[in-house]
Amino acid sequence: MLAEPASPERERIASLYRELGPAVYRRCLRLLKDREAARDATQEVFVKLLRDIDRLAQRETALPWIYRVATNHCLNLLRDARRHGADSAEDSLEVVADAPPSFPERRLAREVLSRFDLQTQAIAVGVLVDGMEHEEVAGALGISRKTVHRKLSRFLERARDLIGGGKP
Repeated sequence: MLAEPASPERERIASLYRELGPAVYRRCLRLLKDREAARDATQEVFVKLLRDIDRLAQRETALPWIYRVATNHCLNLLRDARRHGADSAEDSLEVVADAPPSFPERRLAREVLSRFDLQTQAIAVGVLVDGMEHEEVAGALGISRKTVHRKLSRFLERARDLIGGGKP
């Protein structure tokens, strides 16, 4: 039996998974603190993304939305684990639950991030938000450490200019 040709939508999803899957995995790993659970969660997050694929069409909101879906999914897993008596999940949940729900800096960060391609966004979030090392981000995204450094440097330079904090 011949395989069906891949639709443009399927190709786009596969491309997004290759590009952003490692960043989603890293987010899940950070919250769940378990590699196998993070792998499972990453796949489940992408299944959820497929249900609302149209939201991925707007590049400026795609990455923040993907991170929000991943975070919410992991928080739900942690809550379920806590309800079923898993002690370690409770500590992780409390740290995240204390974060402020919304603030102007978050909107500014989203606006700045939206000016960059998805790979640069993933690099910036990985290094600046998730605290990953350049080598770690490079491995997760399948690029060189030098590329991470170069893209992050350009991101920081342009971001400073965008928010008016560039060097005089």
